[in-house]
Amino acid sequence: MKQRVYYRIAGFLIAVESDDAKKTERLLPNFAPFRVKNEEATCKGGENLLFCLSCNESVYVMKDMTIADDFRWNGIRYEVYRNVEGEQLIRMRKNDNCRLLHADKGWKLPVTDVTLKGETENEFLNNFLIVSFGMASALFSTLKLHASVIEKEGRALLFLGKSGTGKSTHSRLWQQYVPGCSLLNDDEPVVRVNERDEVTVYGTPWSGKTPCYRNEKARVAAFVLLHQSPENRLTKLSAKEAFFTLFASSSMMRSDVHHKNAVFATLAAILEHVPVYRLDCRPDREAVSLTESLLFL
Repeated sequence: MKQRVYYRIAGFLIAVESDDAKKTERLLPNFAPFRVKNEEATCKGGENLLFCLSCNESVYVMKDMTIADDFRWNGIRYEVYRNVEGEQLIRMRKNDNCRLLHADKGWKLPVTDVTLKGETENEFLNNFLIVSFGMASALFSTLKLHASVIEKEGRALLFLGKSGTGKSTHSRLWQQYVPGCSLLNDDEPVVRVNERDEVTVYGTPWSGKTPCYRNEKARVAAFVLLHQSPENRLTKLSAKEAFFTLFASSSMMRSDVHHKNAVFATLAAILEHVPVYRLDCRPDREAVSLTESLLFL
């Protein structure tokens, strides 16, 4: 009989189903702050799950599936297959290891052949959970971004930019120079727009090379695109520039038109309420002062 482990991420309840709940928890130490007790998750009939990922299942590429995408990310090769019914299969390869994930059209009941036997399964399980969360949550005005997030007194700034542009550096400078601020996430936060059009950023179990796994949230004050420069200058972006800036930082299955359209709608909703700036900067106190001015506008 399979056992479930429940987690709440950005307000969504998810589950991982396996033959051994304790093994699941050991393989996902970064998820510990997001753990929900089973009795809480299932009380009064339980809540609607965003998805339940079932492990150690038999998964294969079905005959009616064709390859839709093939790419590399963080040293891992991904092959994406799809059929006309909207089912998807993702083959993840790293070195000589390979694991598969199959998802129904709504990503409610994805299954994987990850076995949980051995620590090498951690990376496969983590990445399949990242993909499943991003796909399933996109239909609920939710967006996963590549950004570093600083929060203070319940408000947050998200620093954007290509790898190596200084997102983490700018967040560290904030922690050095701005009393009372803290790092909420350093790589993969989640942003949601609620029914009152409030834009909120959440910490997640995924934070790149920085072990920052905080189950907390803050209102988004602004997004800031960083560029290294010999001088410090802050400029508000136009609507078009802002859209493409957030689009470039968004995590999405770009080969999936339905998912991409959901991301577009969320981006448009976010930009109705939150500004986007460009900061040309040096790594110094003056650059921090320019972005600090945005926090409580």
